[in-house]
Amino acid sequence: MPFVPPYNEQELLIRLSEGDSEAYRVLFQQYWDAVYAIGLKLCKSPELAKDLAQESFIKVWNHRQQLAGVTHFRSWLFTLTRHLVIDHLRKKVFSAGNEEYLLDYFSDDAGTPQEKTEYKELENLLQRAVNNLPPQMQQVFRLSRYEGLSHAEIALRMNITRVTSKSYMVRALYAIKQYLIRYGGEQFILPLLLSLPAEYFFSG
Repeated sequence: MPFVPPYNEQELLIRLSEGDSEAYRVLFQQYWDAVYAIGLKLCKSPELAKDLAQESFIKVWNHRQQLAGVTHFRSWLFTLTRHLVIDHLRKKVFSAGNEEYLLDYFSDDAGTPQEKTEYKELENLLQRAVNNLPPQMQQVFRLSRYEGLSHAEIALRMNITRVTSKSYMVRALYAIKQYLIRYGGEQFILPLLLSLPAEYFFSG
């Protein structure tokens, strides 16, 4: 069933856009748990999730004048929160301590219709990006992404060295990243990286 707020949300947004702190308090109380849950799911850290949730609501207040024209505040707020989390993860995605994120980000099969739609868009755009890769880089990427092979297994399959396999993978990721940026899919770069096995970033 669609989410129905227990109040006139549009009226609250208009009041908030005019600086009404009570309207802000009501929205804060209504959405805090959901916003916190988004950060906790993606960051796996209660403390960090709390910080990001607070930052999300600070942005709500700072951008309050724009809210009178927002018709789906729940989606607007959740998108804002996801972007904050993604920005945070992007800054640390290649650190060794971030391996858990790489392994767990897409481990939950459940997802909202919006999340499933976004992932489908990623798959379609990614497929076009992969098809534009040179043959050997394309083969390395497909063997890793679609067959789940390690660098050692790819090296044996293609009769190349493990170092060469990893080099092709790095170059393929860079080329795909440039393609996504060029065709408006920059927001999918982080999910792409996180959907790959951690072995592609943390092993020699």
